[in-house]
Amino acid sequence: MNTFRSFAIAATFALSAGLAAGCASTAKPGTTEPRIPDAQNYDVRIQPARIPPNPQGAFALSTATGCDVIFVARSAVADTVTYAMRPTNRVPDVSQCETLLAQQPGVEGVSPAR
Repeated sequence: MNTFRSFAIAATFALSAGLAAGCASTAKPGTTEPRIPDAQNYDVRIQPARIPPNPQGAFALSTATGCDVIFVARSAVADTVTYAMRPTNRVPDVSQCETLLAQQPGVEGVSPAR
């Protein structure tokens, strides 16, 4: 019984290691998917009661739009946040991402950052 138990544990570890190796990325560090362009910064006028001006607000906008939305900083202008945004496989066009972002409840305006 003890031999079977040792074999089962060893098989479990071997299977786990094989799955982890199979899931490892083959991309080199620092590279991005060639079809996905780099992020562009946008100044977004928001209603802070609906969209928090922090990384959680960016995550909520990412979920709603299907685009990568990343919190960069609060702007000097009241109720304005700078987000980096880029398309994804789900929404592959940056202009579509900009349109989807502008349509979200709590977003009052979107413009490319200066």
